[in-house]
Amino acid sequence: SSDGNYWLALVGMRTPTFDLALTMPAFRKRMVRRIAPDEWMFPNINSGCVLKFNEAGEILDVLWDLGGQNHPMITSMREHKGHLYLGGVSNNRIGRLKLNNADPDWTGNNSYWRKK
Repeated sequence: SSDGNYWLALVGMRTPTFDLALTMPAFRKRMVRRIAPDEWMFPNINSGCVLKFNEAGEILDVLWDLGGQNHPMITSMREHKGHLYLGGVSNNRIGRLKLNNADPDWTGNNSYWRKK
């Protein structure tokens, strides 16, 4: 990123049932024993997620599209001139998000493509 940190796109697997299971350990243990994982963990690969982290691995920011309505299944992103561009292998569009603290002149070409 333009501030020396890193962006990472993740495919988020979130459903209301999955979120509930994360907050209730006893419920989660019962589900694991009684229900096949494909039935409750993977029904919707629908949430877009991008993490920003530093060299120490500390998470600085997390951007979610929880409902998967705007940018589901984000598989790639690129910061360019003050915006974060979002894409996914199954998406029919490219998302563009303005980054308030990003350098509007930074293109990152030297970090994407090595100088010849």
